[in-house]
Amino acid sequence: MDSVDQRTALFVAAGVAAGALVGYHLQGSRQSLCPWMWCGFGGGGGGGGGSSGSSATKEEYISRLGLVPHPEGGFFCETYRSGSTPMASKGQTDPSGDVMQTERAPSPGERNVMTSIYYMLTRGSSHQWWANNMSDHVHYHHGGGTFIYNIVQPDGSFQVRRLGSNLAMGDEPQLVVTGGSFKSVRLDAGAEFGIIGEGVAPGFDFRDFKFVTKKELAALSAEAFSEAADLVKPDPEDSFDHFYEQ
Repeated sequence: MDSVDQRTALFVAAGVAAGALVGYHLQGSRQSLCPWMWCGFGGGGGGGGGSSGSSATKEEYISRLGLVPHPEGGFFCETYRSGSTPMASKGQTDPSGDVMQTERAPSPGERNVMTSIYYMLTRGSSHQWWANNMSDHVHYHHGGGTFIYNIVQPDGSFQVRRLGSNLAMGDEPQLVVTGGSFKSVRLDAGAEFGIIGEGVAPGFDFRDFKFVTKKELAALSAEAFSEAADLVKPDPEDSFDHFYEQ
């Protein structure tokens, strides 16, 4: 294993440990956990009292974690970017941070070694649009309802998987989405909200991301198109800076 592979493996292992510990922090902390708020990018969830732990409301999660609307639907906050200040590079590689080389088309070059976010779906914003990202994503369930994933692998194979804590219903606490896969998500019916973490390696960069069109989805998997064509975003953006300027 070369040095880049070793660094990537170490960062992913750190992400696993962080996912295991986040429940403890959410129960015990009264301070916002989102680093961009620590660094002055946004306001925090003031006021005393309120719920903690498993009884926290979606409003408390959004306020205390500094979540803002996400381009794919739901809410998010970038919490880690290797060697960099989270959120500051607005979803782009920060060349002054820890980087690795990639050869991925059409935009080869440097990427931060790893990134991580909090991500939430709510009853009012209950799905994530079909999208394709070239990096591997590891998803960790932190609380609330189950996320139901539609995943089409690059070879066209389609599967539906459940990320959550209800093991009796087939939930998995952790789920890997391989880079290059098409993915969409729904919040399980009846859930008020759900919150997860995502570790991405090589780190997230909008050059590696695109929304999936109906034509692309139907061509890769007729089954996925039949199951979830309604999750194709009707008017996708091609600029995303405004999501970081909330």
